[in-house]
Amino acid sequence: MRLVCFTNMAKSVVTCYPYKSKKIHKNKALKKYLKPGRKQMLNSKISKAVRLALVFGSASTAAFATQVQAEAGAEEEKVERIEVTGSRIKRTDLEGPSPVQVFDKEYLEQTGSQTVTDFLFQSSFAGPGMTSESATLAQGAGSANFDARGFGDDYTVFLVNGRRLPGSPTGGDAAADLNLIPMAAVERIEFLADGASAIYGADAISGVINIITKRDFEGLSVKAQYGANVEHNDGQRTSFEIVGGTSGDNHSTLFAFDYFKQRTVDAVDRPLANSASSITGADGRSPTGLPGTWVTGDFSESFPVEGCPQESIRAATVVDNGTECAYDFAQLYQVAPLSERFNIFVDHKHQFGESVSVFVEARHSRSRTEVRNGAAPGFFSIPADAAENPFGEDMFMIRRTVDAGPRSRDGVNTLTALATGFDWYIDDQHTLSAYYNKSWANNNQMGISGNISEDRFSKAVEAGLISLVNDNRKDGQFIADVFTVKPHTAADGKDYWTAIPTHRQGELREEVANISISGTYDILEGFGWVLGAESRQERYFDFTDIAQIDDDVAGGAASFGQGGREFQSVYSELSVMPLEPLEVSLALRHDSIETDISDLGSKTTYKVALSYRPTDSLLLRASTATGFKAPILNELYLGKSFGVASAIDTTRCAAEGGTQCEEREIRSATGGNPNLAPEESTSYNLGISWEIMDGFNATVDYWNIEVEGMIGTLDTQEILNNEAQYPDLVKRVGGSVSHPDAEVRSNFQNLNEQSGDGMDINLTNTFDAFGGKMTVGLKSSYLMSMERQTSAVQPLCDDAGTTSEPEWRHNLRTSWETADYGASVAIRYVGETADHPGSRKSGTCEWARPDDILEVDSYTQVDLQGFYYLETGTKLTVGMRNLFDEEPPYSEQAANRWPWYDQALYDNMGRYLYFSVSHKF
Repeated sequence: MRLVCFTNMAKSVVTCYPYKSKKIHKNKALKKYLKPGRKQMLNSKISKAVRLALVFGSASTAAFATQVQAEAGAEEEKVERIEVTGSRIKRTDLEGPSPVQVFDKEYLEQTGSQTVTDFLFQSSFAGPGMTSESATLAQGAGSANFDARGFGDDYTVFLVNGRRLPGSPTGGDAAADLNLIPMAAVERIEFLADGASAIYGADAISGVINIITKRDFEGLSVKAQYGANVEHNDGQRTSFEIVGGTSGDNHSTLFAFDYFKQRTVDAVDRPLANSASSITGADGRSPTGLPGTWVTGDFSESFPVEGCPQESIRAATVVDNGTECAYDFAQLYQVAPLSERFNIFVDHKHQFGESVSVFVEARHSRSRTEVRNGAAPGFFSIPADAAENPFGEDMFMIRRTVDAGPRSRDGVNTLTALATGFDWYIDDQHTLSAYYNKSWANNNQMGISGNISEDRFSKAVEAGLISLVNDNRKDGQFIADVFTVKPHTAADGKDYWTAIPTHRQGELREEVANISISGTYDILEGFGWVLGAESRQERYFDFTDIAQIDDDVAGGAASFGQGGREFQSVYSELSVMPLEPLEVSLALRHDSIETDISDLGSKTTYKVALSYRPTDSLLLRASTATGFKAPILNELYLGKSFGVASAIDTTRCAAEGGTQCEEREIRSATGGNPNLAPEESTSYNLGISWEIMDGFNATVDYWNIEVEGMIGTLDTQEILNNEAQYPDLVKRVGGSVSHPDAEVRSNFQNLNEQSGDGMDINLTNTFDAFGGKMTVGLKSSYLMSMERQTSAVQPLCDDAGTTSEPEWRHNLRTSWETADYGASVAIRYVGETADHPGSRKSGTCEWARPDDILEVDSYTQVDLQGFYYLETGTKLTVGMRNLFDEEPPYSEQAANRWPWYDQALYDNMGRYLYFSVSHKF
């Protein structure tokens, strides 16, 4: 919608109206500014913020208004109030006490991002807990989650138009799935880099990201984009967007649809990931190979099956003595799976008279991911009388079922959300607002092929249907149809089959009802208040088939659980300017939390924020806030879940040395805990925003976050390092923790503390050059410290600069444009880190293996983009990401060895060329 903005220099406020508004054209005092050739100059400190917002010369300006209300008398302007992310009180100044970074549609398009995930992945404030669909080994493969600062992906609240996004039903996670956000409908993305539990409730500890959708859109716009890796022509990405809208004097309707598809990127076609043996000689191969490894019944010794290639034979890692047949699984894995998704968004607003506005919003998203992994690793029991058992005693066989084919899994995630609400403008100073939002998130994961039942496999071997020590394929085809999911009748008259379909289904339902009343008074300048109440209910289930729960699926891991929680909240805010340069904002919120199995009590949180403007061009701000994070659903209700961890058996290492000091694959078991307490946090922020000269803006913000009572599980290595303190958590079999029946147990607990601090630096300079507008912007983040505990009895140790947590990140973007064409160049820098193998010494922050530290290089990526408008108005864009084909830095610890780089920091897409065409009718 085209806006006309007028500046009241006396009051330093700006008032905006729709261009077609009768309030302008019928008002002689305002209409005169619309004469042809008249240029509206915006010179006050506020109008400059509006100008920057409209052209987005600065991505560090405070948040835009999410709704605009403008009232004008016959001959005079009235103050316009807008709502800014970080407060429910509408205000007259766009920049205030809370640090907000804003990224508009133009900025998003300059990055070449086709999804919200793409954009946030490259942001300077992204933390190491971010995951995307490239994390093919994760239980929630196909989802994308975001971690701000480094506290975890469920410490940041995601909003769409100020309303919460639901979490994921897979594992009952509170983290929102970014793949289910409609990119076509996005107008801008706002990041509130401050604690905000007192405003938005639980989990808003390390920030809030608000996705603002298009408003008052008229006409029809279409866009198509295609891109692919230049060298391998893989990872092809195709997207389409359609946006249509109409508006009248009292209504507006918006429809948006987007489609996205990415084809696979195979690990064999990428550096580092193409082998489980690294470029430095580190061995990340699996101990389960083909033809396999024999293990004695007492689990004391292993040796390869005859025919194991010589280069695959290595010292045993599963048992204490002997050798094994290792397997390089990487060439059958993917670094990016096939993924496909679409989003539909509909929004309608209607004005009834002068005092009531009603909205209805509906969204539906569907995401499908096909994940292919290497053949299943199995641990099979072979009785003494089996035909191929030459030892005359019960044995075990560690074997990769390559002859059954690779594992493949389809994941389908859907989200349906409905919201409706109203604003009743009681009078010029009071507004009553309410909304109701309900969402259904569903995840379905289906194992299609290659999933082997260890029990049925062993029985088929006993019946002579499968050769245990040979490859059961000829010319790439199965010899025995027993590898299918259909029963095969053997000579003994019994039915045998080894492959089994697997299925996991989860659902999360969330309902939110919110009502508030707000007001403004002229008693003091900037005086505003809000009182409100909110009710939020969540229910989930996460069910897995019985074969996975019983740990019968070779190489499989699963979890299950169900339950719910409920929040009842009341909140208030107050904003006042006791002195004209000084603004004080206060927020207070009380939350009561109940679950199906326990009462988690209540939490009261507050926020105090100050801003001081000594001159028109300089703003100083400070805030302090408390927050809390309620236990998420899987932490409360998760059933016993098994996984695999790599760790050193430090007890055996100290006693025996040698191969006992090498990392081994160890089965880990976790589960929920109904007696958890909410985590508590305290955050501080100090900042400065300075317009150094016309068009040149700088902001520097210092942040500090402390979290107590963090919920987690003890690390497998931490438990083994302190086994004497946790005797009930280590189950050994025959003295070994590598035995298939051994396990290391760790349920969720309120374990430890975490604190971090850092700085965000944003510089933007916009000026006229070469007949167009030039913008140079730098966004930097400096991580000063990130202190964590591995348990409550261990000290806080600083992880800044270690694996996945670089101290410095920079995003430098320079763009030049005219009305017809333009170009931009972006440089993304990620600082160096250090890999520390093993862990820290118990009771200290010293690393156990200081001589083995690996320095991980910094990373610099250069992107280019150019656009041109045809005479028809069609926009053509061409871009190149990673112009110099920079490889991800080598790391052994980021992903626990393979794929030998950090998937939370780098995508390994390589040099990527893309084209797009768009047109608005």
